[in-house]
Amino acid sequence: MKKSMNIKIFAVTIILCITSIFLFRATEIMAKTIAVDDLTYMTEQYPPFNFEEKGRLQGITVDLLEEIWKKTNAGRNRDHIRLVKWTVGYQAVLKKKNTVLFSMTRTPERGNLFQWAGPIAPTKIVIIARKDRPLRINKFDDLTGYKVAALRDDIGEQLLVQGGIKRKAIVIKENAKDVIDMLEAGTVDFWAYEETAGFWLIKHMATNPGNFQSIYRLYEGELYFAFNRETPKTVVQSFQQSLNDLKKEKTIDGFSVYERIFDHYLKPRYVKDRVTNDQVLQMVDRTVSDLANDAPGTIKKINAGEHPYRDKDNHSFYVFMYDTGVTMTAHGDNIKIVGKNFKGKTDINGKAFRDEIVAKAQQNGSGWEDYVYTNPDESGLYYKTTYFKLAKGSDGKTYIVCSGKFKDKP
Repeated sequence: MKKSMNIKIFAVTIILCITSIFLFRATEIMAKTIAVDDLTYMTEQYPPFNFEEKGRLQGITVDLLEEIWKKTNAGRNRDHIRLVKWTVGYQAVLKKKNTVLFSMTRTPERGNLFQWAGPIAPTKIVIIARKDRPLRINKFDDLTGYKVAALRDDIGEQLLVQGGIKRKAIVIKENAKDVIDMLEAGTVDFWAYEETAGFWLIKHMATNPGNFQSIYRLYEGELYFAFNRETPKTVVQSFQQSLNDLKKEKTIDGFSVYERIFDHYLKPRYVKDRVTNDQVLQMVDRTVSDLANDAPGTIKKINAGEHPYRDKDNHSFYVFMYDTGVTMTAHGDNIKIVGKNFKGKTDINGKAFRDEIVAKAQQNGSGWEDYVYTNPDESGLYYKTTYFKLAKGSDGKTYIVCSGKFKDKP
């Protein structure tokens, strides 16, 4: 009898173990099969990145998300995005599995709280004040003693606290309209908020939009999609790859979907590049010399993104080349466009800069050309200038070797 009882206990134990293993594997498989379209997406009123106007969600990030869904065959559209108050979305993405919130400024302090996909767009968090009040802030400590407003859980609030201002001393509000009203009434002195979004909201909500200015920079960074930490990494990686493709793949027009979307809402920026004109000239001259000695080997190294043809410390500094028919023969940063013909294709402003580069190289031998382009290391659109030079390869073919840098304000 005792022996029979032991056998039964053993059998039940085996069944329970098998059941547990099965349930564990089932859970594991379910986790692995979660896709981009299984997630809950949330956003807020944060124009021009994401906002609702005339009952329709739009903005840079909304448009990008819809294009990502198309690439992943998600079968979703912007109607599946939930518009919520920022604090509601922020707390949800902190705590709930498979949730996504956008657009969020990525900071070192937030880094480990979420998984990230981006960058989407550059962002600058500033102190906004009324022009008709003689208030000046030269350093962070100058904010002490003033009434500074911020939205709950927003990056503005977090930066103020990190800088040493006690949370109870900050005027916390749930929506931007309340803060703008308080600024106009003079019941608060400043607003800590994202500059582009802040002035967009002021333009639409303030009685006198022209009476506002940003007087101090708190932080500059990038906007991202923020995923709950427990979202399967493969899903976030798939999302990131789709976003990367939208930036790098050129459409029939000659520019990327990302460039088209970004240009619809925000214009290109000037930026002080750490690359100098002399460095660009040296990069091109070296490549011209290498092509004369070993064209096939040099082209292979460029397309592999090898240093020095793609600088190991600055990925926005690289070599690219055309043939005389305006076909891309090598590119140090974007292998996806090698072999494509760009004759007649333009930048986002309608300039056929590639045709001009090839034509001027054949006519003059070398020169500089300006146009609008993206930066591999950052988001957004930038004014760029490229140096080009006609070259003869060891294979007997003619190439136009190019390298560029981003332009500072004229």
